[in-house]
Amino acid sequence: MDKVLIVVVDQKFLNILNEGLQKYIGQFEVVTASDGEAALEVLKKNRISVLVTDLVIPGGDGLELLGHMRKSLLHVPCIVMTESECSEINNEINRDGIFRFIEKPFDINELAALIFEGLDRLDEGLFWREYHK
Repeated sequence: MDKVLIVVVDQKFLNILNEGLQKYIGQFEVVTASDGEAALEVLKKNRISVLVTDLVIPGGDGLELLGHMRKSLLHVPCIVMTESECSEINNEINRDGIFRFIEKPFDINELAALIFEGLDRLDEGLFWREYHK
């Protein structure tokens, strides 16, 4: 089964995401981490299909985590949750080969749709060609 790693600092927000994604439990499994170090440990021990991360996380910021993904796990689509659009952040996001970004607040179904889009692209073998040229 596909695993989606969600990296979020705020436990209340993480609980909301987990609750909202419960209806998709038969289609993918949600694995969580609350900081960059924990995320790297999860990535070492699990085959992750999609990463969903905040940009601001302890133990290394989200951009550092995305840099790791770019170097080591190019095939994994990454969805970045941002507080607001910012050209500097968008440049970093584009540089690090992000699949999609979603601005908070968002509807859980919007996030689920992005996750499914990432899973479909991964299954079709399109992610590598389209996003990491």
